[in-house]
Amino acid sequence: MSLRRAANNNNNNNNIFNNILPRRERRRKARDFLSPSMMLFLVSFLLFLLFLFFSSLFFFFLWCWLSKNTRGESTRATTLRADGNHELLVAVVTTKKNASGRRFEQWVRYHEQVGIGLFYVFVDDRTTRTSLNSYAFSQKKENVKLFSESEMESIRTKLLCNKEQWLVPWIRKRGCNAELFVKQSQNVEMAIEMATEDNVDWIAHIDTDELLFPAGVANLDIRELLREYQPRNIDGIVLPNYEAVPETKGGVQDPFVDATLFKRNYAHADKKTWKKLGGVVVRNKSLLNFFLAYANGKSIARVARNRLRSNGAHRFKFRPISKSPSSRQRFNEVTHSEAKILHYPYMNLDESIKRLRNCSPRDVTSSLDAGKINQTFLLDFDRQAFVALVLNGEGDDDESERLEGRRRKVEAWYNERIVFEDVNETAMLVHSGVFDRIYAPSLLLKKLS
Repeated sequence: MSLRRAANNNNNNNNIFNNILPRRERRRKARDFLSPSMMLFLVSFLLFLLFLFFSSLFFFFLWCWLSKNTRGESTRATTLRADGNHELLVAVVTTKKNASGRRFEQWVRYHEQVGIGLFYVFVDDRTTRTSLNSYAFSQKKENVKLFSESEMESIRTKLLCNKEQWLVPWIRKRGCNAELFVKQSQNVEMAIEMATEDNVDWIAHIDTDELLFPAGVANLDIRELLREYQPRNIDGIVLPNYEAVPETKGGVQDPFVDATLFKRNYAHADKKTWKKLGGVVVRNKSLLNFFLAYANGKSIARVARNRLRSNGAHRFKFRPISKSPSSRQRFNEVTHSEAKILHYPYMNLDESIKRLRNCSPRDVTSSLDAGKINQTFLLDFDRQAFVALVLNGEGDDDESERLEGRRRKVEAWYNERIVFEDVNETAMLVHSGVFDRIYAPSLLLKKLS
């Protein structure tokens, strides 16, 4: 029994020993596996996987950003750059009742000659899209994009600028001048988005009674002028406005060709001379305005992707990155010393009366309705002109003598307040630098006709 018990004890010891050996082997292998060299390998491999993951994530977001900023590049924009010379693409946006007529054709052809490559024309006549086909000239032009009011109305109501503090009061106002200002600001906002899609470099808002005049470069090419600012940290360039002056009674029939005399903007004038002689130009002592219309010029802005916004019809600004005031980036703007906007208001008596009458407030029969008149017309001179040229020129009677008498008064008011017929006076004002003679647009359009 003792021998058997000893044998059993021996077997048990052997089993225990045999169980201990594999555990020791496993511990040894674990120690080998977790050695410093193996740990270094594992950490390196893990870092490599993390690198691959974040690299893939980076390139994915980069691809998304590039897709967003280059999507939908129009065939038109591609055609405009097809020559491969990498010229700057400059666009203008405008709002017009119709996109036809000789003057509109002059406006487009002139701006093509001075380097404008693309036109965004918002037709404010509430027509359907098919009716735009009636504008034969514009339809033939590959670089003229037409947009009807009915087509853009649904988009207009969703624009961010409608919530801007500077535009909200104008949206609430009634009257065609306020409505036009709101639509122009909204159209600029929409045109900026289109310009981004079309790879436009610079954009400006130019009315169809204005010409962009890039003085300061030999060939009058706005691209040459802008190329000087391309590498610089400049976001916008202010072009002071000059105002055309008719020199014949009743005005001129073809303003872009016939008018060569302009009121010089004070930004380009000698301040002492301007203050001394500027008053000579003011014909109405109760309204001491040097210009009949606006005086703050217009800017042409660099199309920064997803950043540029309209700031009214004359200026631009940057879109804030967030609601925080600290996120608002300063819009760097400079005033050009020679380039300008040539504005042609009140160049013809009959056209002026027609324009004012089309904007006439309802049920206004005399200057006593000042509230409605002031609400309809934003500029002081427009209010005076409406009373003098429209209200005082119309009546209920049909007697030819009275009608002729009213017409004579209207003509006298226009010639006295707007026309500069005295050759000696205009020569003195040009010589002093208050007026300026500019022949280039007239000569260019004569050559194109």
